[in-house]
Formats: sequence, C-alpha cells, structure tokens
Amino acid sequence: MSIEYLQLQTRKILSKLNIDENEFANAINLLFSDEIPECTIASFLTALTYRGVNYNELRIIREILIKQSLSITPRVKGSLIDNCGTGGDLSNSFNISTAASIIASASGINVAKHGNRSASGMFGSADFFEYIGFNLDISKKEVIDSIESIGLSFLFAPNFHPNLKKISRIRKQLGFKTVFNIIGPLCNPCTNITSQVIGIADPKFFDLISNAMITSNIKKIILVHSLDGMDELSNTAKNIVLTLKSGSIERQEVDPKLLDLKVVKKQAIQVNSIEDSVKTTLQTIYGKSNEAKQDIVALNTSIALIAGEKTSDINDGIKIARDLVKSELPRTKLRELISCCGNIEKFNLIEEKFSI
Repeated sequence: MSIEYLQLQTRKILSKLNIDENEFANAINLLFSDEIPECTIASFLTALTYRGVNYNELRIIREILIKQSLSITPRVKGSLIDNCGTGGDLSNSFNISTAASIIASASGINVAKHGNRSASGMFGSADFFEYIGFNLDISKKEVIDSIESIGLSFLFAPNFHPNLKKISRIRKQLGFKTVFNIIGPLCNPCTNITSQVIGIADPKFFDLISNAMITSNIKKIILVHSLDGMDELSNTAKNIVLTLKSGSIERQEVDPKLLDLKVVKKQAIQVNSIEDSVKTTLQTIYGKSNEAKQDIVALNTSIALIAGEKTSDINDGIKIARDLVKSELPRTKLRELISCCGNIEKFNLIEEKFSI
C-alpha cells in the first residue's frame, strides 16, 4: 500500500465511484501510516466528508480503531457500561453525562467512562476530571484496578488511541467536522462493555450510528437525542431514544412533561465558565443544585441505570437516581475514585473553593 493507493481512493470518493469494503479498510489503515503525508490524509478526509460515509464504512472505521486501541478487560461482575456523547451540541451545558455516570456507578453498576477534552463545547469530561484532581495519565493497570475495586474509572481517549494523534492534529487544521468527530464514543477500549449510552447531537447520525453498531458485541446500546439539539436527554424539549438489542432497534419518544419533570428553557441548564461547569456538576452529584439541573441529571442517570439493567422504566430510574443522590453514595464514590487515581488533597481544595 502506498501514497498512490490512498490518492486513488480519494479520487474515486470525489467521483462518487464505488469502493468495496476491502478498498475502504485499506485506505483507512493507511491514514495511520507514518509514510503518508498529512496533506494526503487531509485530502482523503475532505473527500470523505464531501461524499459522506455509509454505515458499513463507519463500522469498518470503528473496527479498525478498536483493533489498534490499547484495549483492557477488567474483571467485573454484572454490567459494565459507558455513557458519553458525540459532543458538538454547543449547548453550553455542564458535564451532564459525567454526573449521571458517577451517580449510576453508586448503584453498583460498573462504569468505564470513556472521554476526551472538549472539541467544540465549553468543557469535556476529561477537563472536568482533570480539574478536580483525577490523573488523566494513569496506566492501563491503574484504570483496570479502579474499575475492579470501586466499579468506576475514567478512560482518557488519547491514552488508549495513540494512533489518532496525527489524525486529531489534521482535523484541527481542516477546520470542519469529519467522521472522526463522531467515532470516538463508539470506540470504548474495554473489550467487555455490556451496555452503552451514546448521546447524539445531530439526528442525521441516528440511522448511521445505529446501523453501524447493531452488529457490535455490545449487548445493549441506547442512543439519545434531544429535539432541541443536545446530545443528552433533556428537560428542555422532547427526546428521541433508540435502543439496539438482540439485532433489533426500538424507537421511543421521551417527553419530560409525561415524566412529571418541569420543562425549562435551555438557559436554565447552561453554565458560563469552566469553574461554573465544575461547580454545577459537583453540585448535582451532591444534590445541591437547583431543580432544573438536578432533573436533567436524574433523567440521564435513569437511562444509564436502564443500560446497566438496574431498571427497565425511566420513571423508576429517575426515582432511583434521586434516592442515590440523597444517600450521598455518589459523593463517596467520586472521592474513592480521586483517592485511587488522583490527588485527593486537590479535590478537597476544590470542594472547599466551591463551598460544597
């Protein structure tokens, strides 16, 4: 395989000629070769963005990235879930899925939270964890030990997908979204993830992602999207949920009004700085935020609880989430995580700073 091969596939894509699965896989593998110039890779990504990808191609990219990742297999009993979003919703919300993941882990579900720094929003999950004292550069063994001992850890994506470093640099230079903007949440490096919640900001990716993921070895995948454009379930609008299980896809609408949640304007769940985001995220985990923010976290925790087989009903999941927060178990779980994988003294100072 060579530069000429990737250039040929780029021309075929631009001409919208048929590329079979083997040709496409070969082209994707070349993107990670040190012998291919960045300008050639940029041309391929530009052509692919112009033409668009189909679900088979997305599946191929995912399979290649997972094969190249530094995978781990923590030994756990019961469910092992992930909860993350594609990002890019520009909602200026706090770290909702992160808060939901921590609360869900307090129920006894094992959580391998896979994430990165913010690409287009205010604050990514990695930014949150780093701010409160979590060491993003812990070893694979430490991640495994954390999941096995306390049922929770954070997997910083660049550490598990080192081959994506060059692609990430090229993407930033391109200045527009490529398929790699949505592929990250599909590539948790844990080989034994049983269930996953994936937030999708753009509904046009629903069919693409669902059809690409339906043949994966993950037992249950739940795709969520708020009709006002968030990659979370929201109390600001109606929501769409797709559940992939046993080769079938079930679609449902989730209306916050029918869940006895007060429908609020998006401003009610927004934050205006990284400090505000961290403070709000911690407050919701501790049960010390306002109704709107506690509600949206409870709603998203409910879906994580469904993914982890703790319940099958959203209303019941909301109740469980609220009871967990009242019990202060999520706070204890978060402190255990930082003690295991970070700087608890720094975490104590953060709590003191925000008076929580």
